[in-house]
Amino acid sequence: MKKIFLLLAAMATLFAGAQNAVGNWQFHSAFGGDVTAVADAKNWVYYLASGNLFRLDKQTDENEALSIVNDLTDMVIKQVYYNSDKDYLVVVYTNSNIDIIESDGSVVNMPEIKDAVMTLSKAINDVTFAPGVIYLATDFGYVVVDDNKFVVKESHLYGKSLSSVAQVGKMLLLCSDEVIYYGLADEYHEQLDAFDVANKNGQRIWPISDSTFYCMTGWTFFATMNVQADGHASFKTHTLIENKATQLQNAKDGFLLYVTNLSQCYKADKEGKNLTLIESDGEICSSNPNGDGTIWAAGPLGLHDLEDATNYYLPNALTTDRPFWMSYNKAKDLLYVSSPSTNYFFTDNKSTVVNTYDGMTWDDVTPDGAPVNGSFQIMFMPGEPDTYFLSTWQKGLFKVVDDEIALIYDASNSPMMKEQGAMHPITTIDRNGNVWVVQSFENPDHPVMVLPAAKSKANAVTINDWITPNIEGLNSGHTKNASLISTRNSAYDIKIFNDGDYKMPIIMWNSNGEISSRPQQVMLSELIDQDGQPFSWLYIMCFTEDLNGIVWMGSTEGVISFNPAQAFSNNFRVNHIKVPRNDGTGMADYLLNGIQVNDIAVDGANRKWIATQSSGLFLVSADGTQIIKKFNTTNSPLATNTVYRVCCNPNSNSIYITTPVGLYEYFSDSSPAESNYSNIYAYPNPVRPDYIGDVTITGMMDNSLIKIADASGNVIRQLKSTGGMATWDCCNQYGERVKTGVYMVLCSRANGGSEAVVTKIAVIR
Repeated sequence: MKKIFLLLAAMATLFAGAQNAVGNWQFHSAFGGDVTAVADAKNWVYYLASGNLFRLDKQTDENEALSIVNDLTDMVIKQVYYNSDKDYLVVVYTNSNIDIIESDGSVVNMPEIKDAVMTLSKAINDVTFAPGVIYLATDFGYVVVDDNKFVVKESHLYGKSLSSVAQVGKMLLLCSDEVIYYGLADEYHEQLDAFDVANKNGQRIWPISDSTFYCMTGWTFFATMNVQADGHASFKTHTLIENKATQLQNAKDGFLLYVTNLSQCYKADKEGKNLTLIESDGEICSSNPNGDGTIWAAGPLGLHDLEDATNYYLPNALTTDRPFWMSYNKAKDLLYVSSPSTNYFFTDNKSTVVNTYDGMTWDDVTPDGAPVNGSFQIMFMPGEPDTYFLSTWQKGLFKVVDDEIALIYDASNSPMMKEQGAMHPITTIDRNGNVWVVQSFENPDHPVMVLPAAKSKANAVTINDWITPNIEGLNSGHTKNASLISTRNSAYDIKIFNDGDYKMPIIMWNSNGEISSRPQQVMLSELIDQDGQPFSWLYIMCFTEDLNGIVWMGSTEGVISFNPAQAFSNNFRVNHIKVPRNDGTGMADYLLNGIQVNDIAVDGANRKWIATQSSGLFLVSADGTQIIKKFNTTNSPLATNTVYRVCCNPNSNSIYITTPVGLYEYFSDSSPAESNYSNIYAYPNPVRPDYIGDVTITGMMDNSLIKIADASGNVIRQLKSTGGMATWDCCNQYGERVKTGVYMVLCSRANGGSEAVVTKIAVIR
């Protein structure tokens, strides 16, 4: 039986990547170890890290990430709050949206505050619970939610930010500007000044009983409230901790308090006193008051039972909360994702983190000794899939072999220079394995340097091993926002560079397959399009070469394309791509005119995926004259219209994009074409009655003609592949759903060739 299970598991692993339906999305959560909340619920243990929510199923040990793609309605979680009396979790987002995760795992969305039209900030600052209600402290006042129906019961617009609202017995306590206000909970208070002032400092209130509560400000104190007959109250306090508790929860036989700046967790008794330090090694703890007393803790290593320091539950997730750069290692079939240094999008640096993804599992492969000030895009060495080069902000160029740093190129063994502590070389590797480095600002004498392919394989190099060709015009600007590529799909070995600064020129040089001391070069500060019109830019964001050797350029003014081989002639023209309106006027519009294009990637059908700064993600035809799809916050799971980078998997139909909220994956209708029809398969197969999506047929040659025939050989539908993939909606040519039966898939090249049955699809009605 065990062997059968292992076989099924292996088969599931083999086909998992292929079974993703066309049009589906996946969000890849990040677990960077910076846990900000843990909640021990009845069936799950929830934990929040890097704005991403995870949960462990106590029965099955399944450790899953919750996101907008599978369970939640939004992205970027600010905080979570658990109601132990009713076993539900309140999820508060940074945009003031709210999800309620009930005890059975179902999700109720409450977008009322997010969708409210007001000029004041709508930020939600704190959540507390009372019998039958939820109190939401906001920047404009407070909101009361009926937690039987999860609808807004009351809204109090005070025009003043409240850091906390809580019901203690029959009194309502509010905190604003570190002042505690109070009044009877069953009375209506039109303005904040209708409440009495307790004259006690406080930023957050946490009820303990009908007459006691915790109050947090610069420190944490225990307070007893004595309500008089006239509705006024007196307060008696004593300090518990001379630091502010940031996480408070009901627990078995008491309360748990976590102090962030001390990285310490304490347990109090049922009265809220007599604190005991919990040895949690700085981790945040949680214990369900209705449970068995187990204390769950979460930190950089994951989630675990506090009494078991060896069995950690680590989610299958990225380990960087700032995924930015992406490079695909086709030979190893791995996506590499890394964090950035300071650049156009970020003004701060974070330590370099490198993750890989094989279609199922994330792994942290950050080399020991990786730079702490960030890095630039990973460049793989042709023919050496285990070797890549990593440019860094201050430490030079790193050569990484088998996920370990093999060599560092810096001012000691290369012509690189270090100016005012900065050293940010921009790197590309040409088709012959020569490593080209540009260091424009710091290195005015030789901004371009080349490590020949033979020397790049050496375990040690000297300055004399490098060649410094004379490329003019590069000794200005800064390199941290630069774009540098080396053409590989055309007949010419051309380098294209722009240093990313304001209105800086494009510089191209033709190496002619060699490292010349003075190659043919051209410098262009303005381009002329096919109609003789000028095209200029404020900032150039990217260069991408397509499968036909045409270079696509993204800038703050949109996108153009050009043949780099023609750049050295006097009549060089670029293609300012036009999209026909198809409205009978014969007019056309420039593709993404005036829209900032951050990145461009090419899929197996030579279509272009275009990442923009404020308009989402676009898919355009191979020549750019047709916008096939556009994805944004209104028609997709994207939580932002800012897309940093896009990467196409050269071995499948996966499209990866990085955004300010994290990394998404989209499963497109195109995959790389095959050289023959030996690897064709269709999924799902069989097609069961409850399946309503399309059947995907993949593994075809490019530009294939597909015929779907019934058991009698009658052709009921014809399709055409996009790259190596096509989809069938299980309908005939008239749009009618086909009957139960086995249908043959016949393929041939659209430009001629023999036709053969390549696979069969079983349809069950």
